[in-house]
This record gives sequence, structure tokens and C-alpha cells, in this order.
Amino acid sequence: MNIIGLGKAGCAIAECFSKYPQYKTFYIDLDRRGENNYTIEKQQGPEQYEQNAPDLKKFLDSAEGACYIVIGGSGDISAMSLRVMEAIRDKKRISVVYIQPDRSLLSERKKRHERVTFNVLQQYARSGAIERIYLISNNAVEAVIGEVPIIGYYDKLNEVIVSTLHMINVCKNQEPVMGGLEEPGETRRISTVGIYDFEKDEEKLFFSLDNAREACYIYCVGNKRLREDGSLHKTIVSQMTGKITDETKTVSYGVFPTNYETDYGYLLIHSPMIQNQ
Repeated sequence: MNIIGLGKAGCAIAECFSKYPQYKTFYIDLDRRGENNYTIEKQQGPEQYEQNAPDLKKFLDSAEGACYIVIGGSGDISAMSLRVMEAIRDKKRISVVYIQPDRSLLSERKKRHERVTFNVLQQYARSGAIERIYLISNNAVEAVIGEVPIIGYYDKLNEVIVSTLHMINVCKNQEPVMGGLEEPGETRRISTVGIYDFEKDEEKLFFSLDNAREACYIYCVGNKRLREDGSLHKTIVSQMTGKITDETKTVSYGVFPTNYETDYGYLLIHSPMIQNQ
């Protein structure tokens, strides 16, 4: 899989993905140097970044297969996101990972820009121009983690975001020992991810997604427990039955073996509806 970081926030998350061998990473931002880095000239505002965007097709030509474009919504350079999509439009399975900042700290100009970016990219997903958009709120991730010190604040948030997306990708490419991870419906392209504590049956989403229509739960369970715990199957069935509501009618799950002593879980939520901020 290819990870394309656009702007400071996007490149920081792409660098976290680069720690895993499954990903090929590309970086597009100001003052980037080195292999798979593209330096963009500083512009006065988002309109100029869009108008003066270079042709990135050659730079991204080696991005074979599925692509995540990672974007921080408030950065002016995010106005180039549609140009990045144009450069890889012949690739299969293009998704956007949209990082929403703490909007309370943004200037009015930044708020307007973030609002436009947030809505336009969702419209692209809903129309099928891209496969999916994953909405992730820094505020929501901080709430999942708990107290985070100032030094290393974004590093910690990015680490949680990337490790979650990575483990979900790993499970998607493995065969579960029970259940199966269903592909969401054709129109349900607006998504988020989260942590699922199945011991407490507690969900912690990275974005508060409205009008969820599908949910997918990932159980990562130690081999020893899978062999010895006779009550686990009944627990999972009970939990999954309880997730089916009038709104969320489609629920799937997969159980995956691990070599760890601690069990953990993840979830994906999908909606057909444009989200509000």
C-alpha cells in the first residue's frame, strides 16, 4: 500500500507509516528533501496552492496499488488534494485519511478553509470519485488516549492513529479464525475507525460519525485463550447481536489470533451521509 502525506500533518503521519514494511511512503510539503519527497513552493493561501499546484504524476508514478492520501484539514496546502488525486486517478482504491484539527484554536480564515476541505472531500467519496474517506478528529483521539503532554503531543496522537489503521489493514489481509470482515455497501463511503475494548464492550471512535449504517468489529485474541476459553464464542455472539439497531442494521466481525497475552480490538464504522463538523 502507498501512503501519500500532503502538508505537515500528512507527512508526519506518513513518516509513522514508514516504520512498517508494508507501506511505500511519499511526502509533499514545503522544504522536503530526500527520496520520495516533493518540495512545494510556499504560497500566500489555499487558492494559490490549488492554482499553482505542479504536475505530480511523474513523482507518484511508482505508487502502485492502493493509496491513502493523508491530509490535515486546516493546512493551506490541503487545497492541493484534488490535484494529488488527479495525479493518481489511474490507480485502484484511492482513499483519503482526513485529520480534523481542534477547530476552536483556528482563525476564522482557517476555519472557513477547513470547512470547505472537509465537505469537498466527503462529496468526492460519496460520489465514488474515491473509494473512501476516513474521518479522524485529533480531539477524539486525545479523548481515547487520555492526558497527553505538550512535548510529543502530535507524535503520540499520530502513533495511535497509524497503529490502529495499520492493524486494521493487517487483519483485512488475513483470514479470521471465526467470522468475516464484510466490505461496506457501495454508498457507505464515509468512515471512521476506533478502539474496541471487548472485555468491557466499550467503543472509542476517532470521529463521532452520524447516521452509521454498518459496523465491523475486529477481535485480536491470544492463541491460548482461543484454545481454552469456552465462553468466548457466546460472548462475541451476544455482543454482535446487541450492536444491530434500527440505524446500524449491518454488523460483521472477525476473530484473529495473536501471540500476545493481552487481547485488543478495533472497529470500523461506515455511513452514506455527509458529516457535520
